[in-house]
Amino acid sequence: MSEQYIKINNKNKKRRVIFSNAPIKGRPKKGGFYIVSSAFLKKDASNPRPKLHVKRGDTVMVISGQDKGKTGKVIAAFPRESKVIIEGVNIIKKHQKPRGIGQAGEIIEKEAPIFASKVMYYDATKKRPTRIGYKILKDGKKVRISKVTGEQID
Repeated sequence: MSEQYIKINNKNKKRRVIFSNAPIKGRPKKGGFYIVSSAFLKKDASNPRPKLHVKRGDTVMVISGQDKGKTGKVIAAFPRESKVIIEGVNIIKKHQKPRGIGQAGEIIEKEAPIFASKVMYYDATKKRPTRIGYKILKDGKKVRISKVTGEQID
């Protein structure tokens, strides 16, 4: 394990951070130090940032769970929690109290986040889910590619 002092969450305080090769479970205690998986750390990076294989706007297919087989567009991505919200998938019912006088309470149906590991990018040309690879172009730009077709995604 290596140790560094870096700025976290745009606060002016520098915190002690320990990088570990093991997967991290749990959260740091108040006033303690942060433990971060070294998988999130790029070479010479000052702030570790988790990454997801899908982005907002991607069409994805759910590969496990109660909504297995459903496809939809990614509405929002939360890399820190490794979760995504997908249009029409993982619908929950929320009971909302009346807010004003004369207003009735209601039950709202909305999408809840699911783990990003339960979704795969959906290749529209082959009509099936695919893994995502990365390729560096001649101009030095890094792009995502479909493993099934080999075509550039973005």
